[in-house]
Amino acid sequence: MTRVKIAASVVAAGLTAVLLAGCGQTAASGGQSASSQSSASQPQPATAKAVPTELVRADSREVNAPASAKAILVLFTDYQCPYCAKMDLLIQKAKAEYADSVRIVVRNYPLPMHQNAPLAAQAVEAAAEQGALEPMASAVFLGQQSWAKATEGQRETLRGFAQGLGLDMARFDADFASAKVQNRVAQDLQDATALGLKGTPSVVLNGSLLSVDSSDYATLKNPIDQVLAG
Repeated sequence: MTRVKIAASVVAAGLTAVLLAGCGQTAASGGQSASSQSSASQPQPATAKAVPTELVRADSREVNAPASAKAILVLFTDYQCPYCAKMDLLIQKAKAEYADSVRIVVRNYPLPMHQNAPLAAQAVEAAAEQGALEPMASAVFLGQQSWAKATEGQRETLRGFAQGLGLDMARFDADFASAKVQNRVAQDLQDATALGLKGTPSVVLNGSLLSVDSSDYATLKNPIDQVLAG
């Protein structure tokens, strides 16, 4: 796999980058890894080395947090990206399979090419304030066609997903419009940029940016298994 250079501060932290298929300027078409290119750098076993701040912050959202994680998987996602919708299913499958061994963190990376992605990220974050990150993310992805390219009514559509989950709507509305939620999304975007990520979904396992085919679970499972076996 062709490699791309990333910020020097991140190189020093040990994050190795490769091109990913998906949405973004370096994405390949079809959402599949390019088998004709050389393989990515192998993920390393978890160590006591500190995780780069830009990769995982103290308040980053976790969808799986085992007491003794042997690996850290970080997903940077864009809710308007169709490949991210597919990746969400793989992440849920990994969560079930590696519940006791892999910490899974999900962060926002709304790409400039997706005009409704920031608002969708804010809606998911507002739901997360009520502990409903995963069901809201699923609802937003499943309903992607209803809001992704809309030029009006997007907020109402996203709000409808939250209502369908039975959330406290007064609290949701307040969080949806809050500076706290907007700043969280902005911070995630800033960190993704600092890390040199070029597209979504971006999946980082123990400091290595993986090339994952969002329609093939084995391309996520195999590197995880390799790390756990190490």
